[in-house]
Amino acid sequence: MQQTVWAMDGSFFAQRISGIQRYSIELLAALDAIVPAGLVEIVVPQGVKTPAYTNIKVVPFGTRKGLAWQQLDYPCYLKRRSAKGLATCNVIPWFGFTGIAVVHDVCYRARRDFYRDTRRARLSAAWHCLQYRRIAQKAERIITVSEFSKAEIHKYYGVPPEKMDVVYNAWQQMQRIAPDDGVFARHPQLQKGGYYFSMANLLKNKNFPWVLRAAKAKPDAMFAIAGGGSLAEEAGRLGLADLPNVVYLGYVSDGEAKSLMANCRAFLFPTLYEGFGIPPLEAVACGAKQILVSDTPCMREVYGDCAGYIDLDTNPGNVDDTTPPQADPQLLLEKYSWEKSAEKLLGILKEEV
Repeated sequence: MQQTVWAMDGSFFAQRISGIQRYSIELLAALDAIVPAGLVEIVVPQGVKTPAYTNIKVVPFGTRKGLAWQQLDYPCYLKRRSAKGLATCNVIPWFGFTGIAVVHDVCYRARRDFYRDTRRARLSAAWHCLQYRRIAQKAERIITVSEFSKAEIHKYYGVPPEKMDVVYNAWQQMQRIAPDDGVFARHPQLQKGGYYFSMANLLKNKNFPWVLRAAKAKPDAMFAIAGGGSLAEEAGRLGLADLPNVVYLGYVSDGEAKSLMANCRAFLFPTLYEGFGIPPLEAVACGAKQILVSDTPCMREVYGDCAGYIDLDTNPGNVDDTTPPQADPQLLLEKYSWEKSAEKLLGILKEEV
């Protein structure tokens, strides 16, 4: 009997690394240590660089790039190889895909109100919602990153719970990063242990305005905000420009982020919607003494008693009006690991053979 081969869409190696790409990269690295040789391949566009693997074969294939490669070259390889697909970034080929897909969250469907401001946002939401529906129809199994996200996929797309599995995010990638304290020399108003830290962008689910309102309500404390784009301009539009206790750091390196997390008074994560929400876990891995997250079902599942909680229904912006943690945040580091997640994934792949 011929062995089933899982051919993974590796186009994320050519993409800017965010949480979804990081999940794929770290899960693959851990999987490589335990997977039998010949079971999993990574298919990538020609010229795309990947890490070296021991048991996972890397196959350059096709000359297209981006979405065209995902929709045309990748399914062509699946057909030629008679392989099953493994797609880990919310996207599958519209035709020619049989296998497993990872859906990290369905925010585009659950919170359509977040994506109405611009034509680009509306088009992005429409495309992702089409992908969610296609995955629900075509994937043999769906992997997601939390029980909350699993329930949301069932709610909006009718996927039976027994057709889905949860494979969590983890934090061990932070161990490879060397801290860079140079950020404190560049911003001397930030004293170690004396500032609140958040990583922001203009996506509505990240709830950047909450941090600004918290800074306004606590003028005796410093708030450091990392992130690119026009955060300061957005603050102006919100009527919260030029707060003297807010430091906009812009993009920071991984090493700078690690130092900022390690030395903050608390890491703030007032999110409105997540499938998992990895930044607070990374902050704990870097040494953050406290994480304050929004009081939502997803955050409760992921962080349990180890986080302080912000009730966004009653707290418009006050770091002191939170439910304190009931357990040591370091316990989270025992709960999550890429090794555990890779073992879970390998079991799923073997079940579907």
